[in-house]
Amino acid sequence: MQVIIVGGGIAGLATAWALHKTGAQITLLEQGPLPNPLGTSVDDHRLIRYPYSTKLGFTRMVGEAYAAWAELWADLGETHYVETGTLVLGGPGNAQNAATVATLERAGLRVGADIEWLTADTLARDYPLLEEAAVADGGYRLKTGGALRCGRIVQALARHLAFIGLDIRPNTPVTAVDPTAGRVTLADGSQLSADAVVVAAGAWVTKLLPGLATRVTPSRQLIVYVAPPSETVAQWQRMPMMLSIDEGNAGFYLVPPIPGTGMKIGDHRFSRTGDPAAPRVFTAEEARAVVEQCRGQIRNLDAYRIIEPKVCFYTVEADEAFVFHQEDKLLAVSACSGHGFKFGSVIGKAAADLLTGKRTLAEVSLWARGA
Repeated sequence: MQVIIVGGGIAGLATAWALHKTGAQITLLEQGPLPNPLGTSVDDHRLIRYPYSTKLGFTRMVGEAYAAWAELWADLGETHYVETGTLVLGGPGNAQNAATVATLERAGLRVGADIEWLTADTLARDYPLLEEAAVADGGYRLKTGGALRCGRIVQALARHLAFIGLDIRPNTPVTAVDPTAGRVTLADGSQLSADAVVVAAGAWVTKLLPGLATRVTPSRQLIVYVAPPSETVAQWQRMPMMLSIDEGNAGFYLVPPIPGTGMKIGDHRFSRTGDPAAPRVFTAEEARAVVEQCRGQIRNLDAYRIIEPKVCFYTVEADEAFVFHQEDKLLAVSACSGHGFKFGSVIGKAAADLLTGKRTLAEVSLWARGA
């Protein structure tokens, strides 16, 4: 089977990786360099963690993802994951956290082994950089969870696929896709055809496939790298990732400074606006607003200096599901809603399963909803 893959982010590359194992002949087309600094998949890191509110399917999928990442590390001969652990504030009296922990238990994790409820005193002792009020209600932590070095992963996987013989073409924009003919048109006017075309174009997917605009929406997101006070750096390097996300999906996530990276604060709210092809500009007020979400949680917040705000783009699906759309010889894959990278390895495997008939669209779509 000959397959053209449009998009060199984690979804496209992981699909190429999984399809190659089936014997498929693959041409991968990326509109920019690899890694593409404008791509959703490219930054210093993306998080992987088990807590997923009451979404049992996604909670279980995290275990699948860890196994698939381990398979990928073995193929690459290198690992691009740093375990930090996971910290969530709010003890068993917090209804959302209690329900999340119950879901983790249903997924096979155990309180006392994998999950530890923490009292206010324990939190204050172990995490003195946090405000007293922030830890007053307790919380819980897991030893698992950490940072996937996404830029390095994309670079290493693209290099590996080229080395083992795949046709990897950076700086090759696609301007049109013909699902019936299995054909793509390139920016220079030339055309390529194959038995199947996979479009994994991230936030650009609706530009190539306007019909998907009813299912996914590009969403401009802001992340901010900050410099903590020098006397706290060593403590932050020992901190777990922090999640402060409410039932409405608003809030922030914080990535501690792991080797070679800064400390990152991300806005978890979806803007559902913006054009990924537009200039990636931001205002000082926007950057400060992201950091201000940590007010009341991090001590001496005014001493944290903004180093580098960045604009990135997600695609957002209404229920935060992943999208698999089949039409004639076309398979469109959208790893949506800000949590696609952690599942990138298994999303690629699911796409390969669809194209090879190992799973049906109905089966994959149900799985992709976290059901």
